[in-house]
Amino acid sequence: MRFLVSDKLQSTLEEIREVMQESVYPLEKNFLNHSIGFNELVPSLHAVRQRVKERGLWAPFLPEKYGGMGFTLSEYAYLSEELGRSPIGHYIFNCQAPDVGNMELLIEHGNPSQKEEYLLPLASGEIRSCFGMTEPDFPGSNPSWMETSAAKDGDDYVINGHKWFSSAADGSQFSIVMAVR
Repeated sequence: MRFLVSDKLQSTLEEIREVMQESVYPLEKNFLNHSIGFNELVPSLHAVRQRVKERGLWAPFLPEKYGGMGFTLSEYAYLSEELGRSPIGHYIFNCQAPDVGNMELLIEHGNPSQKEEYLLPLASGEIRSCFGMTEPDFPGSNPSWMETSAAKDGDDYVINGHKWFSSAADGSQFSIVMAVR
């Protein structure tokens, strides 16, 4: 079965390829070779992210309501393939893991306060998030092996467990933790 590519998707693919050629690939050398420190590269990354926003190419997977382009998962797959040609492509377009999954969780399950405090700044690229799933005694991504628990305590939850290798923890402003009840 072949997926039909719409004119909008084709046009967006062409624009993304152009941005990748002009702005992303040139930064890649410095990123990969560590010829300058990451902190020195951040202003250049942010400048390209701003240009991506200005061109209307920001967060292709995200609904338009939250500042994205509103592509379906199947459409986004084409765009993601293009962005994946560089280790910084998804970051430049604000669709890097684990932020994508965390935004999707907040859209579907976050309350209005969580959406205001976490989703909106994450969707606009102001903050980063992390994802805690892996546990030292149960490596891998099988959630049925998890032992970290979350127990309701009044209006809060008490989390009891040990997470390990939380994806993107360095520099994140919040974490979504996988736990069992």
